[in-house]
This record gives sequence, structure tokens and C-alpha cells, in this order.
Amino acid sequence: MVFDPLADIERALAEQAGWTWFDDYLLYTCGVADLLARGEVALIPAAATRVRMQPGEVCLADGPVNWYTWRATRWVLERAGSVMISDRRLHLTNPERSFSLHWSALESIDLTAPDRIGCRFPDRDGKWQQIQVHTPWAALLFVTGALRHFPHHPLLKSGAWLPSGFEDKCHLAGKKCPKVRVLG
Repeated sequence: MVFDPLADIERALAEQAGWTWFDDYLLYTCGVADLLARGEVALIPAAATRVRMQPGEVCLADGPVNWYTWRATRWVLERAGSVMISDRRLHLTNPERSFSLHWSALESIDLTAPDRIGCRFPDRDGKWQQIQVHTPWAALLFVTGALRHFPHHPLLKSGAWLPSGFEDKCHLAGKKCPKVRVLG
């Protein structure tokens, strides 16, 4: 069973271990990463989303996001919105824009901070675009994209996508963390 980040945990024990809300997101990511790496997408419970899903597509998470696009004036913050992460794509939406980036369309992806990814992709006209996505789901975005199309990514191979000591923190908080430090 995949950890539900909204489920109640033994907060007193978790507090002693220094557990935060961000750790809930990371533990969920570890559960999803374990199932994705084993090819068991069907075992992941579909998350609720307002985004139209394709047949057979599984929504892994849906939540808040800020994203930045690279333009002549350097990084430009778009209006806040939401991100839907599935086994096939990420979908960004705000009051002005809505678009999907399929994992297969990405030329590169990187986890640039614990809550931020950067990616590069060609637009419909073939012009290269870059975005930064700032969300608590950044690790899930990175791991899903990397497992799908970047299995030799250095962060995936080294396990550096997961904070140092996270497995021990889970143990101290009474949570079981799948062995996903090194994937791909």
C-alpha cells in the first residue's frame, strides 16, 4: 500500500523525529517510485484530479504549483496554479494557461532544489523551452520523469534525489520507507 500523505500519523512520535509535512510528500514519493520501478503502476491508487485523464493513465498526485518560464527578461513567474502528475505526463494549469508535458517530450529534467525541478523541451514549433516548477511534489515529478525516460540520470543513480538520512527519519517516526534510494 502506498503511503497517503494526508493520512494521520502518530504525530507525537513523528515530532520527536523532526517529521514535517514535506516528509509526508517524500514518503509518498518513495512508495510511488518503488511501484514505478517495479512496473506495478496498476497498484498505485489513482489520486483525485480535475484534469481529464487518458484511458489507462494513472493520476499519481495533484496539488499546488508555481512555475517559471524562461524568457528574454530571464525567469518569469507565472500565476499560481495546480499541477497534476501522472504516469505519463505533468499538467500545469492556472487561470491563464493550461498545458501538458509528456515525460517522453522532455529533453532534460533535474531536481534543482527539494521543492523545484527544471526541465527543457521543444514546443509545438520546435523551439526549445525551459521551465522551473516549484511544488511540494517536485521529488515525485523528478522521479516519475527520470524513471520513465532518464534512467541514467546522476541523481537517480546516486540516490541524491532523496535527502540524506531520510530512511532513518522514517524509521524514527514509525514509518516504513521502501528501498528506493538508488533507482534506474
